[in-house]
Amino acid sequence: MKNILRAGILAACLSSAATSTAADAAPAANAAPVYAPYVDMTAWPTPILDQIGVQQGIQQFTLAFVVAGNGCVPSWGGVQNIGPDNSSDLLTSIAGSITNYRGQGGEVAVSFGGANGEPLAQACTSVDALAAAYQTVIDTYNLTHLDFDIEGTAIVDSASIARNFQAVAQLQRATAAKGGALHVTLTLPVMPTGLTQDGLNVIGAALGNQLVFDNVNIMTMDYGGTINDMGAATLQAASSVYQQLDLLYKAAGQSKTDAQLWQLIGVTPMIGVNDSPGETFTLDNAQNVANVASNDGFGALGIWSIGRDQACAAGPGGSASPSCSGVAQASFAFSAIFNKALPASWGKGVTQNPSYGGNPGGPSANAPWSASQIYTSGNTVTYQGATYRAQWWTQGEVPTAGGPWLKIA
Repeated sequence: MKNILRAGILAACLSSAATSTAADAAPAANAAPVYAPYVDMTAWPTPILDQIGVQQGIQQFTLAFVVAGNGCVPSWGGVQNIGPDNSSDLLTSIAGSITNYRGQGGEVAVSFGGANGEPLAQACTSVDALAAAYQTVIDTYNLTHLDFDIEGTAIVDSASIARNFQAVAQLQRATAAKGGALHVTLTLPVMPTGLTQDGLNVIGAALGNQLVFDNVNIMTMDYGGTINDMGAATLQAASSVYQQLDLLYKAAGQSKTDAQLWQLIGVTPMIGVNDSPGETFTLDNAQNVANVASNDGFGALGIWSIGRDQACAAGPGGSASPSCSGVAQASFAFSAIFNKALPASWGKGVTQNPSYGGNPGGPSANAPWSASQIYTSGNTVTYQGATYRAQWWTQGEVPTAGGPWLKIA
């Protein structure tokens, strides 16, 4: 088995030699271990980052997913293009949510790719065009952290993978020349036995193109069969990838210490019921993973996704839902476990406040509705004895008329 693994590692290194020798690649960045759960930004209603983050004490989020819109144009989920020439309720809600969250000490990464839609790296046919598309997103949201979720057909597209890393490395160099840093994580599918050869090739291409990355974030989910203990399977996958990275860096002439290798490991389970039947990641699984992550010094923990970190109204069981976990739990119970294990922050630091109701510069929560007040997604008002929540930007629209207002009590 070790000989097979070594052969795969060597192949990954050799596959990147056409661009550059892996031994010349930049080392991984040194970043504090963090909990950075994924947030589906195209979910309805649009998640309110500052409310979730401050109420739960979550320091950072990974916002998913940016893919190609019409050609080499960045978009949220393929439904809303991003950039200075675009405007919509969704864009206003996301931008305001990020601004408010940063005002409370939080920070965000944006994740490119994912299981659905066309990755920009495939839609953009040149390195410069791809870099420009990424720069549009970076500028729009003032980003210092990017995530690349490479899976499905994209993981076997060696040309787009090379183009992707060349473009991002170019952006990293440009950012460094200005005295800044552009942090990158690589999110890849995994089995308990580790990364597939395709995954190893992705890492080889990253090294070969001088990409600097904080960690390899493995998606410990949807293995395709019944798994009795998803926590144990997650830890086995992490250990397997640790060994693979050890061999990969040694083959590249960049040996790492144990601590450095563990810091290169990020883990993101799909909490609760997975898409694959027979796979359920429980709260006990989460606690076991959190204990090991804290003790061994994992670089990151995440979950798919923050919107699922709550019980389903119908109770435990059933198939995977985009809006609940399918297990018995208190709201944000998975986040509480992982956040305690890796409490570091990318930003200034969020102070938990369970009673936080929104942007302190905006309207007070549950104040009487005012025709002159500007309301944004998540603001709540009272009107004629009922409570309403704004679903997007609004001013002067009476809550009882519907539209932007949702009656909640």
